[in-house]
Amino acid sequence: MSAEPAGAPPARGPLAIIAGAGEFPPRLAAVAARRGRSVFVAALEGAADPAAFGPADVQSYRLGQLGRLLAEFRRREVTELVLIGSLPRPSFSALRPEASTLKYLPHFARAFRGGDDHLLRGVVSFFEGQGFTVHGPAEIAPEMTAPIGPLGRKTASPDQQALIARGFELLAALSPFDVGQAAILADHRIIAIEAAEGTDGMIRRVGEMIASGRLRIAKGDGLLVKAPKDGQDLRVDMPAIGPETLRNLAAAGLSGIALRAGRVLVGDAAALGQLADQAGLFVEGVA
Repeated sequence: MSAEPAGAPPARGPLAIIAGAGEFPPRLAAVAARRGRSVFVAALEGAADPAAFGPADVQSYRLGQLGRLLAEFRRREVTELVLIGSLPRPSFSALRPEASTLKYLPHFARAFRGGDDHLLRGVVSFFEGQGFTVHGPAEIAPEMTAPIGPLGRKTASPDQQALIARGFELLAALSPFDVGQAAILADHRIIAIEAAEGTDGMIRRVGEMIASGRLRIAKGDGLLVKAPKDGQDLRVDMPAIGPETLRNLAAAGLSGIALRAGRVLVGDAAALGQLADQAGLFVEGVA
């Protein structure tokens, strides 16, 4: 068994992982299991792939089967849980609740009356109200977040560092508006701000503008900054990047990415650093 890293909570019995799509839920389950945690994965249908969790104990649930999920948690004496992975925001009318879930609908009807932050806070408050402790993924596996400094060999130049600082100032200023968690800057100006399309969609949009000639920047000049919004609940909405983000950056002709260290998920930092080196990009965690 590997040593418990600084900042991770001690093992205290079953840990439930409510899993959406992507590489992070299986990785978190594997890290928790290596540390001796008993792990139960509730894979959300249409998002998580149960086969990706290997030998872990996995059951699939629809969003409308919340009552059934809670009953299973209580049967297993689960007291702690993590929500991780991507999940498109559903419409309230698409929940298709089972009878055991109907009594919880008023809470979620209120949670849906707002932006993503409001909805996610409503999800957390629901589980806390049911007596569960909701952990962020960084509490369970802090090594899955961006470390301080470069992940690969390349680092940001002084000019790029100044652009990065401006980008983080921009994201902080946008926080009250509950928009995206990332922006692209180049040539001393803001090129794009993440909206509903997500980080990778924004990068592809910029790449298309560059390829079509609508946007002219020197190759390797532009960069991405990514950070949580001020006050964002990192237990359920921690920003993340992965290999696809780096591939999109390289395809768009951008130079790299700066992340808030400890506050953005990267999964396997060493593997991401190797991919950055292969693509000629910098990936850097900034305090």
